[in-house]
Amino acid sequence: MYFVNILILFIASYFEFFIYKKYLLKLITAFFIGILFFILLGYNTYTPDLNNYIIHYEDLDEDYIKLAVEPLILFLMETSKNYGLTFQGYQLVFSFLTFSIFFYSILKYSPLPVFVLFNFYFLPFFPDIAQMRFFLGFTMFLFSLQFYKNKKVLFYSYILLGILCHLSILIFLFFISIRNFKFFRKQSICNLIIISGAFLLLFIPKSLFDPILFFINPKLVLYKDYDNVGTYAGTIALFLPFFIINNFIIYFHNKYFIKYHFNLEKKYSINLSIFIDLIQFSNFMILFQYFIRDINRITQNIHILSGIYFSILIYAFIRKNLILKAKLTFVGFVFINLIIFYTQFLMVNNFKYFQVINRTITTNRIFDFIADLLFF
Repeated sequence: MYFVNILILFIASYFEFFIYKKYLLKLITAFFIGILFFILLGYNTYTPDLNNYIIHYEDLDEDYIKLAVEPLILFLMETSKNYGLTFQGYQLVFSFLTFSIFFYSILKYSPLPVFVLFNFYFLPFFPDIAQMRFFLGFTMFLFSLQFYKNKKVLFYSYILLGILCHLSILIFLFFISIRNFKFFRKQSICNLIIISGAFLLLFIPKSLFDPILFFINPKLVLYKDYDNVGTYAGTIALFLPFFIINNFIIYFHNKYFIKYHFNLEKKYSINLSIFIDLIQFSNFMILFQYFIRDINRITQNIHILSGIYFSILIYAFIRKNLILKAKLTFVGFVFINLIIFYTQFLMVNNFKYFQVINRTITTNRIFDFIADLLFF
């Protein structure tokens, strides 16, 4: 079923390539693809972390749950329980809320939303299924970006909602600060800081930074990874594909995209500057991963913006009737994501992660029902 989904997404993406001017048809195509993702999350019966979410929901009145779960997630669970919903009902509500916001954001930012969702299927959708709270938090942050220039109150309000879904969204407040520094605008200086910093961290004990993490939030110390330095060296190696593609996007944007303007509609061009800054910021995540390995979920989710950027670039090529360049860009980005997916999730654990993905899909209640109908 995993490969059937890929085929459906590929055909829909290819179809979208030729109907970019027909907004209603494009919207309908994207809507049906959105339903596919809603089913994958809302009717999921297996992920490595699902039992924890079930325990949180069933033992909601216990003090240890109230201390462990972020306020907005707690509110959603309490509201669902008050309406008499089982965990499966809560899961559907959660999926509908998450994908409504996420799907709207993709439609808002990208002229080729199915292309973005196609690449999202490889990276990072399956980790996001397992990390539901973070996924909703990042979705809130993604939604907020449209308000950054003109509606700062709404922008910070949605970031706050994201933080109330998952603590790690706090890191984007650091992004808002760091992007105002002059060095952040220079790709070469940023790369020098990142490469030098990653190298120096190999020789610094992690415990040295405990007071800083505790000052920011005591909970961060609980997430801290005290594994040996060799683990961080491996983390750097796995991070390299993101670092390379991010640098390519930044270089291309500064040298060509801005220079030639590409004559885009304002609704697509207005957010490009903050997208590029976030892509730059995601390169700095390797420094944070030294302390908390799970920060890689930030890198993976910001990669969605790379998909949006490439969709805008493909759209610009199509509008200029540069069809070959558009097709090469399409194939190239999908190929890059396949390489990242392979190195991040398959190669490093001898394809064991694929077993998790396969089980996630085959035990999905809707897909399981369809299989029963087909083979009855």
